[in-house]
Amino acid sequence: MYGINSPGGIINHNENLISGFKQQGHEVNFVELVWRDDIKAKTTKDETNYEIKASGIPVHQGKGWLFPKENRIPYKGSWNIKKWQSFASDYDLIIWQIPVPTKQRDNEGNTDWLALYDLPDKIKQVAVIHDGNMEKSYPWIHQISEHLDGLACVHPCAYHGAKVLNIPRALILNPQDLSTLNDKPSWESRSHGFLSMQTFKGWKHVDDLVRAIPHMSSNIDKRMSGGGIEHNYMTSKDKCKENYFVSPERDADIDYHYHGRKIWDVALEHGMAWYGYLSEQEVRKHLREVKCIIDPSWSKAYAKIGDHFNRVIVDGIIEGAIPIARNLGVATNDEGDGELFKPYQNYMMVPYDASPREFASIVEETISLNKHIVEDIQLNNKNLVQNFEKEKVAKQYIALSQNVPTGYYNKLERGQVSEKIISKTKEIMSDFFKLSTEV
Repeated sequence: MYGINSPGGIINHNENLISGFKQQGHEVNFVELVWRDDIKAKTTKDETNYEIKASGIPVHQGKGWLFPKENRIPYKGSWNIKKWQSFASDYDLIIWQIPVPTKQRDNEGNTDWLALYDLPDKIKQVAVIHDGNMEKSYPWIHQISEHLDGLACVHPCAYHGAKVLNIPRALILNPQDLSTLNDKPSWESRSHGFLSMQTFKGWKHVDDLVRAIPHMSSNIDKRMSGGGIEHNYMTSKDKCKENYFVSPERDADIDYHYHGRKIWDVALEHGMAWYGYLSEQEVRKHLREVKCIIDPSWSKAYAKIGDHFNRVIVDGIIEGAIPIARNLGVATNDEGDGELFKPYQNYMMVPYDASPREFASIVEETISLNKHIVEDIQLNNKNLVQNFEKEKVAKQYIALSQNVPTGYYNKLERGQVSEKIISKTKEIMSDFFKLSTEV
């Protein structure tokens, strides 16, 4: 993979996928490609919350992997590219977790990456599409599309968004460890509360949930975790964004004496517990203690393309928590009826435009659900999450690389290259990567 600032859910995706391959007896190596002449190991002064998972490389949910030197491959210059090509020749399949370099400043003028995909045909190459709008987010994937044997799209939004490339694609869901699926605490033994864990980005709309917390009963156990750029703004002393302050425009039902205060501070005063980044073991512990997992994410832009759900919903399902999610997060319509997740069958729905008080009311209603309704939802979800089982998913990657129909839809589709992706690729390759078009 290439470097990325906030890997978020890509961490668990990658580690579970590696585990799925290894459990089938495959040899797996995980490396970071870096545009430099030479490279050193990544180090840290604080090893708190770093874990060793399937890759064998220490990883932190907020900071990413601490790659040792042998797992960091420099590719600047022809000599380094040849070394990469020699290294890659030992493998049958390359999975590009981050398909192309990002537009981070240190990649400006980088054209060496184009040669990394120039490998013998016997080496199959599959790109993982995590983003729901690839054509907007990294259209320059088109520049190397001829080398790719398949696109593994992790949700319907990514799948439908990738139709702008003439590459076989399959809907291959996020790999998950289902080992605890049949061993979880009863509904009655759980705390009357929820966990919400997010990489704080604008479209995750964590502020919607934070605003709802003051409207919840004091006996609700309110647990929040994660981090990211929007969390930094939300909690900043002097750079807090205007929309992260209490106002009657965003919350018509809150007492006036809270107006002008930070929503984060008000939520803390109303019992919100903040845990920061949690290890996988800690996440599992929390999810087995509470009744609900809340994903406040929604996006009108993504909803125009396809369902765009986050893996945290499935994390909660595996441990027996009931998901609470948004209609324009797991579906493309106001009814919240998605291709995978159905309201009141798999999750409890909060409309994307719900007021903070309405959001809070739905949380309380979910926590108070009848045991029999809960058991029906849990059974539905137990059947649904079989599609995410990590060994099954790993096998689907192999099938995709061999051009065999696979994935949730059990088919492969090719798209038609769009004029937009062609023009955007030309623009970015010229203006940012400085690729010369002179003959």
